[in-house]
Amino acid sequence: MKKIISVFFAVLMIASAAFVSGCEPKLPSGTEDAGSETDTVSAEDTRTPDHLPEVNYGGKVFRVITTASGSERDIFTEDHPTSDPLHDAVLLRNQNVCERFGITLDVTVDEYTNVPKRVSTAVKSGADEYDLCNVHMVKGASLAQNNDVLPFEKLPYVDFTMPWWDKDIANGFSIRNNLMMANGDISPTSFSYTSCLFFNKRMFDSLDLPYPYQLVRDGKWTLDKLIELTKDISRDMDGDGKIKRESDADVFGITSYFLSVPYDFYYGAGGMLVSKDQDDVPFFDPQVERDTAIYQKIYDALITNNANFETEEAYELNVIKIFTDGRAMFYNANLGSAEFLREMDDEFGILPEPMFDENQKEYKSFVNGASSMICVPATVKAENLEYVSIIIEALASEAYEIITPVLTETYLKRKLTRDYESVDMIDYIVRHRVFDMAYVNLWEGAGSYVRDLLRQKSTNVASKLKSVTTQSKRKIENIVKAFDKSLNS
Repeated sequence: MKKIISVFFAVLMIASAAFVSGCEPKLPSGTEDAGSETDTVSAEDTRTPDHLPEVNYGGKVFRVITTASGSERDIFTEDHPTSDPLHDAVLLRNQNVCERFGITLDVTVDEYTNVPKRVSTAVKSGADEYDLCNVHMVKGASLAQNNDVLPFEKLPYVDFTMPWWDKDIANGFSIRNNLMMANGDISPTSFSYTSCLFFNKRMFDSLDLPYPYQLVRDGKWTLDKLIELTKDISRDMDGDGKIKRESDADVFGITSYFLSVPYDFYYGAGGMLVSKDQDDVPFFDPQVERDTAIYQKIYDALITNNANFETEEAYELNVIKIFTDGRAMFYNANLGSAEFLREMDDEFGILPEPMFDENQKEYKSFVNGASSMICVPATVKAENLEYVSIIIEALASEAYEIITPVLTETYLKRKLTRDYESVDMIDYIVRHRVFDMAYVNLWEGAGSYVRDLLRQKSTNVASKLKSVTTQSKRKIENIVKAFDKSLNS
């Protein structure tokens, strides 16, 4: 599926939200003009300058391949406004970049499993087919090891000191100071894959407890505080002597899912399994004492406190239902899960993941591996590197100015949350995202050791880490070797 946005496709009209076009844009098959209206986003003098040169490329095509399953919304749009604020913000961002630099966007959408294969096949055949790729975080990681993508250091105008790029991205995707994948405001849907906690306000009110917002602001929102709040919440309410998810009455302190909460709590508390040396070379670096302390608190929050910790994939919706039915104080998920809470009767709020303790410098948010990442195919010609880097930086900076405010203000804050105090919580969440090479590359093994221990209700962290260390060290070393070979080929 392809979509082209013409450089001549004009801006949204403030009064009528109509479009004026100097040529007919190409639409994917089966699309129709919905004729709906949209709000416009005006430029402000307070914009953060991106310091890009003012050049016009005379209609040059900028070719993007992106994944389906939702992430295509990072750049793919219909050629008309809709009732979806995020879609319309992406559309306006695309138009602004096209007009500013005189380009046309050509977007190809395919399944997330196919995109890395298509990129690799094109590169191996020497075909210069794409300028930018949006790939699945885990599925696309191999591209960096196979000489299929370029280091961003070769793109002169991509500036990772700017606020529209994730600050921790190099930790997960850089080797020898060569960053092969990136993320930030350029991929707005990835924010929806960022971990958070929802809480039930009615339950807090019934216990005469203040909402935890001020704890967050004061740097006191910790795992110990979460354990304290949920210690006596899980209860048998139907009188059968058991606290179980199947009940329509039993109450839980936390409702959670095994493919999210182990990672969310671990990384939120400062856990990390791969470190870097002075040359930015990664190595497997489990810290048993630290990880044991983190894990014990996670264990107490979920197992000791009788949380609903769902360990079967088939029952993920039960995790959500327990919260929407008003039977859980907290629901661990990601920001995108707010969509499931639209019809919830009880009022709810949003919080970042708790810190390990008050000495932790900042809140940290885990990014699920289903998130998209951007990369640049190795077949981009040297004479086009300046062009490609300018357009990437422009797409990112314009997203920061246009898309992110719409996403956070309209989609996440006003439309899906029930109170204004959750607004600044979103900023704590999306501006402190972390990435770990172990999670991306050692998914089944060291990267999921917390998940595996919790499912077994085991507390033997030292033994578990010891059992995966040799294999994990070898895997990271092999990644570095493959990367070095790729970089020098």
